[in-house]
Amino acid sequence: MSNPAKNAVVVPDGPLPLLPPAIWESREVHDAVAADSPGTVVAIARKAHGLRQDELGTLAGFSQSAISRLEAGSNIAYDMRVLRTLQRLLGIPAHLLGLIDRTVPMRSGEARRLGVGGLENVAKDLVVGMEGKALMALCASAAFGPANGTGALADDAVSQLLVLRRIVNDAHNWRGTGALIPAVRGMYDFIDVLRRNARGDVRRRLLGTGAMYAEFYGWLHEEMGDMRGAGAWTSRALEQGQAADDRDVVAYCYVRMSQLAEVEGDDDRVIGLARAAQRETGLSSVVRAMALRQEARGLARAGVDASMQRFDLSHSLVQTVQRPQTDEYSIGYCFTELHVQMQRAASMVDLADHQHAIDAYTALMPRWGGICQWEQGVHTAKLAYAHAASGDVEQAVTFGFAALDLARATGSQLIVNELDKLDPWAASPAIAALAAEVTQLR
Repeated sequence: MSNPAKNAVVVPDGPLPLLPPAIWESREVHDAVAADSPGTVVAIARKAHGLRQDELGTLAGFSQSAISRLEAGSNIAYDMRVLRTLQRLLGIPAHLLGLIDRTVPMRSGEARRLGVGGLENVAKDLVVGMEGKALMALCASAAFGPANGTGALADDAVSQLLVLRRIVNDAHNWRGTGALIPAVRGMYDFIDVLRRNARGDVRRRLLGTGAMYAEFYGWLHEEMGDMRGAGAWTSRALEQGQAADDRDVVAYCYVRMSQLAEVEGDDDRVIGLARAAQRETGLSSVVRAMALRQEARGLARAGVDASMQRFDLSHSLVQTVQRPQTDEYSIGYCFTELHVQMQRAASMVDLADHQHAIDAYTALMPRWGGICQWEQGVHTAKLAYAHAASGDVEQAVTFGFAALDLARATGSQLIVNELDKLDPWAASPAIAALAAEVTQLR
């Protein structure tokens, strides 16, 4: 017989003691922060205080199930009101929960490239704040120069702002999407103010730069599941790219619109928009390769075997690309033949050629580290689906939970959407258990 007293909720009758600083400096906490997982940080602090989930819930005014879902990475883990309550209660440094300016890593070479005063001699692991006052100071320094008191744009202002664009793009490879949305919006607004007050070629270049920020902001909205916001910002990027007469930006916006149509299941628009991108003149090889790859995706979704020929063309083209030796952002700077091959495998799934898809993904798996986390999650979920469709539910569950972990780490709704496709196998207890955890991320 169980002892009721053993499981009774014990509530401390005073403030919780401060935890030793070594806890916040531990590898466990560092990894949780890097993965944008505040729920894991809360769990670490709770256990360090010797509290059960129900005891912490009683102290904070939440249910045990709410604490459990937060620590598991559900949406409640990103509710600022909940996090502030737990931060004060457990004594967690606010920056570890993202409650003050978030940061992204900047290599020392990038710091020198930006010319930010005092950063030339910093260590390689320097971090620079990307929100609030820190963000605006960095943008201002990039645009006006650290010692410019005239209010005039620095000669290399656009170049510096493109370096910043690349930094946040690289940050997206490992940070959760929610952490970047306010930073990118602030940077776009800053550039838009500069653009409105500029003239001539500087205005045109700022238009193109602003378009690149607008497109990225739309992408972040898509990853969070806000398709309306994604469409609106991608359209704005297209308009600014057209005004700047930047054909790569215009073509890439068509590619992005094609990808949005893919999410909405409109295969004809997927193909049409990808072909519209290819009709633009003077495109760089990498943007043309991206457009070909997207057309191939549309053809595969429509059940057209000719999609593989388009993948072949994209693959051949991307291998000829000469990568610019610069710290500035350029469209497709990190696009490689691996991205083409991964989408080829995904298209085999669309064509119900599941065993070949499994074989292709398995062959590519040692190189998956070459794509960012959210993308790894999407393809891992597609691989789970291919295994389920092939009758190997055990492998489907294995890869499904691996994709779920990446969805929690990145906050990507795109991964969740792929995992939803396992619903036809929900009669399997293991798939049903996976689906129940996926539901918490919606």
